[in-house]
This record gives sequence, structure tokens and C-alpha cells, in this order.
Amino acid sequence: MVVLDKHNIVPYLRDHYPSFNVSGPASVSAIGDDEEDSQGLINYVFRVRNETGSLILKQARANMRLDDDVESTDASYCPPQDRNYSEYLSMKLRRAITPDCVPEVYYADRENHVFLMEDVNYLKPSRPQLAQGIMLSGLAERVARFLCDNHFYTTEFYLDTGEFRELDRRFVNTGMRAIMENWLFLRDTPTHKCPALTRHFLPYIFSDDIVVQSHLMRHKYMNSTQAFIHSDVHTSNIFADDSQIKVIDMEYTFAGPCAYDLGYFLASLVSQYCSAVFRPFPSQGERADFKQYMLHSIYTLVDGYQKRFAAHWSDEAKEVYRSCPGFRDAFVAGLVPDTAGYAAMPMFTLCVSSFGFTHEFEVIPDDGLKLHALQLYCSLGRRFLMGRESIRTPRDIVSAILEGEQAYLSCMK
Repeated sequence: MVVLDKHNIVPYLRDHYPSFNVSGPASVSAIGDDEEDSQGLINYVFRVRNETGSLILKQARANMRLDDDVESTDASYCPPQDRNYSEYLSMKLRRAITPDCVPEVYYADRENHVFLMEDVNYLKPSRPQLAQGIMLSGLAERVARFLCDNHFYTTEFYLDTGEFRELDRRFVNTGMRAIMENWLFLRDTPTHKCPALTRHFLPYIFSDDIVVQSHLMRHKYMNSTQAFIHSDVHTSNIFADDSQIKVIDMEYTFAGPCAYDLGYFLASLVSQYCSAVFRPFPSQGERADFKQYMLHSIYTLVDGYQKRFAAHWSDEAKEVYRSCPGFRDAFVAGLVPDTAGYAAMPMFTLCVSSFGFTHEFEVIPDDGLKLHALQLYCSLGRRFLMGRESIRTPRDIVSAILEGEQAYLSCMK
């Protein structure tokens, strides 16, 4: 295997992808070295520019692109190198379903665990934009459409059963799934490296009741094969402006529960809300406006997904399913409590992750206020997980957030 770096990428492209003209001047930069939103980046990613354009080169290696201590002390943090080829195929499939939401992929080299894709640097990751108080118009609506369409058109509700089974077999993705199954649900992470600020969270997060319910959510995640899910969809993986989104990082893809993707993205919206309760704003009015925007986005994500999924079912599901609207209604309604339960998993794990806090918390300069934001986030995770059976509608999710915020702020007085 050729290990690519800034010095040998241009010759590599000349040999492997001559369609990208590198006969003239070209520059290579490593993504993640200086970016403000590169937390958790596990692959080696490079941007190559020439006079006519740019592309992204992504390589998987035996180690992950994380700090040396994690790489050397924890073998579970070394996922399979063939993940890049699965991601390449996943992006091709999703681009066929939602072409406006997925970057174009150009080339895959299985021997060297490399693939090439469109550079979407004309957009920015949504996480740091939201952390700056930028209210991205239509973000939640577009993500709901992306998730719903990619889910529905890869379910057995729509596909021939044999095609669905073949898709499931092709993307078993055991090695990458294990990372989520153990890291996210069991919090099997190097907890000795838990940030000092939140080390006292550990007994709370590992309390018996939370552990039992986390195991139940993990069991559902491992055994539900409803649709082709992204499995790592959060605001850092959504590049966006006010008119479009591009979704990246699909290496965790497999056939799993629809509500998981909804819950994972919901968690990254709730983190922005919790940060906004405590981080500085130019005025209290702007804080209130941003919080209202986040609540609207949270409602729209789940409500928009439900309505679109039900419409697809009514119009395009196989006859055996179209003829049973009661099953449709029960399935769509049942997504909400599971969405809340799945959202709780990253809400716990990211508070004590050895990788550090996400950008929306890091922008809070005062450690005391940062701790309050993280404690609110963690407490909302408990409210979602333990009370999920009473969370039946998108409005219930919003109410749970508002009630949890009020209860937390009351305890501060």
C-alpha cells in the first residue's frame, strides 16, 4: 500500500486519475491540520488544487488520524481499511437518490484504500456556522428530505425483497458498526482521558438505569434492518448555506433503524441549543431568536421526515404496504420515541469523550458556563432516554427540551 502525503499525491494522481490535470502547478493541503471543525477525523484527507479546480482525496490507513495515545493504546479505534471503498459505493448510491445533497465521487483505488470526490469548499460545515449564531435557512428541511428519501428508497417497503436483502448483505460493515455499538452505546471509550471538566459526569452516565436503557437502544440498533442508514449524520458532516446541503462521511453505512439517523442529527441540534443558553450573544434578543430557530429546526426535522415518509409510502410503497395505511401510521409514529432514545446516546458520550468537546461548547469562553451547557445537554439526554415512551410527537421533543431547560435553570437559582 502506498501511504500518501503532501509530497507524493500529485505523482499518484498522474498515474491513477489523469482526468484531473496535474501536468501544471498543483497544491496539496492536509484537511484537519488547522480546521476548527476537524474533531474526530479518522481518515487522512487532502485537498488538491490546480488551475482549473480542486478535489478531495481520502485515504484509510491501518491507524486512525487521531492523537498518538488513542492509536497506540486502544485497538478498537483501528477500523477496517476497506471502509473507504464502502463509503465510495455508499456515496454513489445516495447521490443517485438525492443528487443535490451528495458530493460527486470520481474514483476508487481499493488496493491503496483511496477514493476521490468533489471538493465542496464552496460550502462550510454547519456546526461552526451554527456555533457562531448563523441561522441557516432550510437546514432542517433539507436534512429531513435527505434522510427520508435515502431511507425510504432503500427499505423493503419500496425495494424488491431480494434487492433489499442483497443491499443488506453488501453493506454489513461489521468493523465500522462495532465502533458505534461500543463507543456510542456502551461508552467504551478511554475514560481515563475524559476531559477534567466533565469527569464527575461518569458516575451519572454509568448509573444502572442509564446503562440498562442504553443496552436496549444498542440492541435495537444492532438488530433493526429497516433502511440504508448514514449512521454518523451530524452538523459537522453537513456542509451548508442558505440554499443547499452536501452530506459527507458515509463510512459507517449499513442497513439499520431509520430513527437512529434522526436521533443522531437531533442530538447535534440540541447541543447547539444548550450552548446557546449559556454562550455569549450580542444581545438577549439575538439569543432568544437563535434558540427559537433551533427549536423550530428540531421540530421541522422530525415532523418533516414523518410527513415525507408517509407520503412516499402512500404513493410508492409496494401494494402489500400501501393497502395497510394503519401500519404506515404506526410505523411513522413509532419513529419518535426511538429518535429520542437514540439522540441520548451521543448526548452522553460526547460529554465525556476523549476526543474533546464539539465546537459549539468550545466557543463558550467561561469554563463555568461551558460546564452548565454540558450539564444541561447531559440532563436532556437522560430526559430523552428515560422518558422516551412518553415522547410521541415532534412537539413532545420540543416540550422535553423546554421543560428540561426550565428545570435546570431553576436548580441554578
